[in-house]
Amino acid sequence: MKTRRLVFLLLVSSLVVLWIAAGASHVTPWPSVAADAAYAPRSDSPSPASITVTDATCASIQSAIAALPVAGGRVLLPAGEYTCDTAVVIARDNVELLGEGNATVLRLTDNANAPVIVIGETTTPPPAMHRHIRVADLMIDGNRREQNHECWGGPCDQGGLSYIRNNGLTLRHVSDVVVERVTVTGARSGGLVAEKVSQRITVRDFTATDNEFDGLAAYQTENSLFTGLHLYDNLYTGLSLDLDFNSNVITDAVITGSGRHGIFMRDARDNVFDGLVIRGSGRQGVFLAQNESSTNAAKGNTFTSLVISGSADVAMQVADASCTDNLLSATQLVGNLGCVREASPGLLTQVGVLCRSMSGRLPIIIK
Repeated sequence: MKTRRLVFLLLVSSLVVLWIAAGASHVTPWPSVAADAAYAPRSDSPSPASITVTDATCASIQSAIAALPVAGGRVLLPAGEYTCDTAVVIARDNVELLGEGNATVLRLTDNANAPVIVIGETTTPPPAMHRHIRVADLMIDGNRREQNHECWGGPCDQGGLSYIRNNGLTLRHVSDVVVERVTVTGARSGGLVAEKVSQRITVRDFTATDNEFDGLAAYQTENSLFTGLHLYDNLYTGLSLDLDFNSNVITDAVITGSGRHGIFMRDARDNVFDGLVIRGSGRQGVFLAQNESSTNAAKGNTFTSLVISGSADVAMQVADASCTDNLLSATQLVGNLGCVREASPGLLTQVGVLCRSMSGRLPIIIK
């Protein structure tokens, strides 16, 4: 009897083990560290192709970009000054252009009348969107005092390349582009300009100074991040945003010594500005307006944690009644000619805004 019971128990135990094993094949286990590692880059995967430029000219940089394999890769620029008779154009996907900080300088030659770097197609309108491009760790000198024209090759908007301004860095119809630790000085037009329907751009640790018009400008740009900006002593505007600049984030920026406006905005909606210092603007610190019609106004933008000081005019102006649903909060307006000027009262919602002179408060100005 005991032997039969023992055999029965052994048979039941075996069946239970088999049932658990079979069931386990249909159960997805919790991921382990080893399982997570399968989603990480393989340590034995091939590195991107890289080409080091040895001839210090932008023509050699262009040749290196063209020589990368179809899958893309990196073009490495050792320290030195690279002379540019015309623009470096990155009109292909999966390319990185990497220097060695401000010791790598791309300088436009006298009378070149060209941009320095163009990311995207040079045809207008651009026939294709390019993706996954990175430019990092270099300096661009646009040599603006030795250029004759704002646009590529001569007078603007006459066809062909003349639709492209002579910016330090131009982004045209691109997606998933990163620009980081780049300085642009002395461009004949703007420091960095994004345009022609671009998205998911990241610009960080970017410096622009002594550019003829804007330090940084963006048009037809959305879902992008601009952070860690130093925009100073640009002749017109530190930050210019227009023509469908929507749903972007601008954080941690210092904008000083702009010839006209710290920030100039038209046709820009639902953007967030956080942690900006704007000092010494030649006109208003922030200027909001419409572009041609009331449907193309600066609307629905949020400004948080700003300090606007030393403007030659008011700290912030809302120039058109169509500029509705803008919010200014947790902001100090210090030592400007006035505080806020609005086309009609109540256009700008203000929460926790302190307006003062260097020694005391100033009244809100509404005109």
